[in-house]
Formats: sequence, structure tokens, C-alpha cells
Amino acid sequence: MKYRILITALLLLGSIAIFSQEQTTTETDPVNITAQGVINKYIYAIGGIDKFKSVMDRTTVMTGTAMSQPIEIVVMQKYPDKLFQELRAGEVKQLLYYSNGNGMMIIGTEKTEIEKKELERLMMDATMQLLISPDSFGVKTEYLGIEKVDSIDCYAIKLTLPSGIRWFQYYSMQNDLKFKETKEIQTKQGLFEQETYFSDYREVSSLKFPFTIKQYFGLQEIELTVTSIEINTGLDDSIFELPE
Repeated sequence: MKYRILITALLLLGSIAIFSQEQTTTETDPVNITAQGVINKYIYAIGGIDKFKSVMDRTTVMTGTAMSQPIEIVVMQKYPDKLFQELRAGEVKQLLYYSNGNGMMIIGTEKTEIEKKELERLMMDATMQLLISPDSFGVKTEYLGIEKVDSIDCYAIKLTLPSGIRWFQYYSMQNDLKFKETKEIQTKQGLFEQETYFSDYREVSSLKFPFTIKQYFGLQEIELTVTSIEINTGLDDSIFELPE
């Protein structure tokens, strides 16, 4: 079994945005609310910009099931945009690297360089402070209004990547936490959507992270439980270097 889906559920937590007291007056006004305002509310809800900006590296361990198979995933990130991910499913091991603008996936002895729209998506996911200035990465943001998602009223926003790929994010109006994200995924077989749901937020080092994650990609369903999150352990750059 080959898991060619790049599981990035936790990576979006690496994206941060500027939160300021001046912006709070318009964030809660349905008439004046903006996509950036929604993101700012989320950052404030999970612990605030200062706490989040202090995260220089993060290691997340998850377990779960995919296609009825038990899986284990380890995701390592380092500021500003380094990423390593290891996925184990039975005898299959998938390694994913991103560093210095290059990406690679390894399954067994097969190495595949990640290119074009897949590389763009991986870079955006790996960038820990993407939303401080999305326009500097060519990402456009748009507030779409209030939408109901599984009976929960959510602020909906759209992020459009330079290639035109779109990400849709939904933040609960009850607690300002991210509830769902839908990403367009470009593959050799065509354009697909990946849906991710987040719940069971818990505090780690004064920041809130979702500990239950569900992803849907075509007929594939992945259920994940976070078993540990470690912050600022001093991850070495060599972890993220692409193998030759």
C-alpha cells in the first residue's frame, strides 16, 4: 500500500497571523470582518501571537487508521519552513522532506522529487509563519461569510495560492477555533479535495492544539489521535536534509 497523500493535518497549525488590539474592534463586527480578522481571532483563541511566535520547532506524534490499517505518523517542523514526516503503515514506511525550496518523498527504495503544485502546497504547509504576511507568498485571502458546517456556525475564508489552488477554512463562531479545512490537491490523476476536521483542542506549552483529526480524500478516510507534542527541543537541521 502506498500512501501518496501528503498528510498535513497538523502542519496548518504552524501558520500564524498578527493579532493586535486595534483589530479586535472589527473582527467581531459581521459587517467589517475580514479573512485576516478571522485568522487573528483564531490565533488569540489558541494562546496569542507572542506564544505562537516563540515556537521555533515542533514534533508531533499521531496514531490512527487509514483504509482499516493502523498507522503512526511523526511530523517535525523547524522555523521558518523545514519539514520532515515519517508515516508507518504495517511494513510500509513513507518519508517526506521539505527544505530550502525542495521536496522529496521516499517509499521503500523509491525516491520521488515533489514538483509544481504539489511542491507549492508542501512549501505553504511547511512555512510556520505563512499567515503573518500571506501576500508576500503570493497567497490571496478572502472572507466568504458565515456558513454552517455539521450544524456549527463558522466563519468561512478562502486562501488562493499563486498557482490558483484554493484552500477553504472554517472557524467556529462559538470559540474561534478552526473546525474544518478543505484543500484542493493536484495529482497526476487530476484535481481532488482533501477535507480535514479538527476537535479536542488541548493546551501544550500555553498553546492549544487539536488532538483529534479526521481527513477525507476521495474514498480514503484517515482518523488520527495526537499522542504527543513537543515544542522547542532544538531539532537539528540535518533531520530535514533531502537524501541524495
